Amino acid sequence: MKRTPTQNAALHLYFRRLADELNDAGYDLQKVMEQKTVAVPWNERMIKEILWRQLQEVITGKGSTTELTTGEVNRVYEVLDRHIAENFGLSVPFPSDDEG
Repeated sequence: MKRTPTQNAALHLYFRRLADELNDAGYDLQKVMEQKTVAVPWNERMIKEILWRQLQEVITGKGSTTELTTGEVNRVYEVLDRHIAENFGLSVPFPSDDEG
């Protein structure tokens, strides 16, 4: 469902208000952009685009997941899972055929 006209107006009003507040506080674009990190929760798209795809391109030279063989999927998964496990103490098993 697309946003409503009321939501659109509210969104743009928020943009204007935030711009005014930042300007009034003396935070220009350069100052705001110096803050390199933003706490953003993960979602499926981010995992695919930020983690998986970058590894996939390095490991296989392929840009699209649709081009991967089953062996390549396994290799990318193993590298990503090992990295997450070693650095964050988490491991998520790759889903089996009956879970898909």
